[in-house]
Amino acid sequence: MNEVFPLAKKYGALVIGLTLDEEGLPKTAEKRLEIAKKIVKEARKHCIEKKNIIIDCLTLTASAQQDQALETLRGIKLIKEELAIKTVLGISNISYGLPNRELVNQVFLIQAIQNGLDSAIVNSGDKNLMNALLVNNVLLGTDNNAKAYITHFSEGSNNVVEKVNDLSYAVHKGLKVTAAEITADLLKQHQPLEIVNDILIPRLNKVGQEYEERKIYLPQLIQAAEAAKASFSVINKALSVFKEVKRDKIVLATVEGDIHDIGKNIVKILLENYSYDVIDLGKDVSPDEILKECKKHNIRLLGLSALMTSTVESMERTISLIREEMPCVKIMVGGAVLTEQYAKEIDADYYSKDAQGAVKIAKSIFK
Repeated sequence: MNEVFPLAKKYGALVIGLTLDEEGLPKTAEKRLEIAKKIVKEARKHCIEKKNIIIDCLTLTASAQQDQALETLRGIKLIKEELAIKTVLGISNISYGLPNRELVNQVFLIQAIQNGLDSAIVNSGDKNLMNALLVNNVLLGTDNNAKAYITHFSEGSNNVVEKVNDLSYAVHKGLKVTAAEITADLLKQHQPLEIVNDILIPRLNKVGQEYEERKIYLPQLIQAAEAAKASFSVINKALSVFKEVKRDKIVLATVEGDIHDIGKNIVKILLENYSYDVIDLGKDVSPDEILKECKKHNIRLLGLSALMTSTVESMERTISLIREEMPCVKIMVGGAVLTEQYAKEIDADYYSKDAQGAVKIAKSIFK
């Protein structure tokens, strides 16, 4: 706490405090409350208000420690009543090792909300869980006049059949299996590139626009990209369309010393869905290896990722080597520690804050 709280205060960040101490996870709700009080007390010393603290009571799996489910729920209730503080909880651990985990998660989440839980970490792709939440909000009165519930279950009720058979809709909703099945049917009457250019690319552009406008968020963006990928896979298998059509190649790599590649992987998925041939070199890749692959494939665009401050130097060395050996290659960079200004300082051509930005950069180069 002495290390984290000064940083939280300096940057105005929220703090998530776990009810966990040197002795491990407490077995009683009262002990969880005691730890929460300690967190609040220490935070106050650093001038961090209670409104900026969120407490996680943690939960163990009911299959091994059944009594602990109740203690977690009691802990949430005690903390809400005595500290009047926000709470968060990861739900899925409760069902680990049990059959029909989705049902266990649903019931536990509803019970947690009824005991005062403010926010939850859940699988937003679990439709039954999300539907249960809508019902719960109606019954608790937090969904005024059941507006959200009615809108959700009435939306598109008159054109369900049309939507089920709509590839654009399947991609937008992240329905991988459905997207693949619809694509297979479309290939019976349409040319592969017609499906790509008239349906997939416009829908991905629309998804990207909604992401930028904060109408959807990263999970939905990834789900849509995965659904589009499933569609592309069917096209590729059926007619080998991408073997017949020359695709622009892009090399992606996480620089030497950096082992984080989640962001790069998301960029790869999106670029592939826009028909680019992505050569992913993985993580912790040396400048020499990146140069070698760029020469091998005669690359025009290179994407470099770094998540740690300590590895930005590796990115700079890589850029310097590429500039010396392949001056015509365009370089885009991204990662949590980078900014547009810093990208210019290390001589990158482009900075992208997210995957959609990388797609725009690629489009501007491969016109």
